[in-house]
Amino acid sequence: MSSLKELRGRIRSIKSTQKITAAMKMVAAAKLRKSQEKTETIRPYSHKLSTMIDSILHQDIEIDTPSVLQAGGKGAHLIFVMGAARGLCGNYNSLIMKETKNFIKKLQAAGQPFYLAVVGRRGFDLLNKQYADRFLFLQQAELSLKEGPTYKWAEKITGQILKWLQTGKVGKVTLIAGTFKSVLVQKIQPVPLVPLPELKMSHQEVRMYLPYMLMEPAPEDLLSSLLRENLCIQIYHMMLENIACEQASRMTAMDSATKNAREMIQKLQLRYNQTRQAHITNELIEIISGAQDL
Repeated sequence: MSSLKELRGRIRSIKSTQKITAAMKMVAAAKLRKSQEKTETIRPYSHKLSTMIDSILHQDIEIDTPSVLQAGGKGAHLIFVMGAARGLCGNYNSLIMKETKNFIKKLQAAGQPFYLAVVGRRGFDLLNKQYADRFLFLQQAELSLKEGPTYKWAEKITGQILKWLQTGKVGKVTLIAGTFKSVLVQKIQPVPLVPLPELKMSHQEVRMYLPYMLMEPAPEDLLSSLLRENLCIQIYHMMLENIACEQASRMTAMDSATKNAREMIQKLQLRYNQTRQAHITNELIEIISGAQDL
């Protein structure tokens, strides 16, 4: 049986941990609100840009040499993984790694070479143990999102990926990250970036749903710059989604940890009271026994 001193120490320790987890939950909730606002702001722009590119590609234009961003290349498949910058966010990092490894298995089964580019320190640490020779480092080796993603950073990453595509080192790019649905639901799936995903609609359906746009300069002249901008926006958008997913997972994990700490304190407090009552009872028995002997 534990002594009263040991039980008091354990209760005190768990209460301290409970205060930390409750504070982390509040911080994660505040960061989640900011991340959610940014994510909801960028979604319409990202969707509109994709719609504009789809509209251009389904107009009657002639392109002599398709851009590598549109058609891809013959190089290896680049898997661009966005994980969390820190731990203590439930199973979010594990789900990202599981999806990444499943995607790698599919490529290996098809005999396709691949490379990995990772954003997020936790994702890098987990994948580096098994695929250290498959890493391509991003510009300036920036692997953390602690300070939050910026559009300039997305531009740097876009420039680096474009160099790999132009040199033939990489032919396809797939991004694996979480998409924020709600505080309890984060959808993790591979998102193809290069080559540009094709619309699953007929030419007639495209004309019905996509607007015919008048553009200046000509659409074929705008396409290359729009494709680069689209890649940059998609990366920036998924960075914001990833941060929102991380904060949502952390808030949920810290809420569960706080509730578990409360339950443990209640059980230990009950045990402490029972032990204390047992000690008092034993002392009373000893006093009564001693008085009877006299």
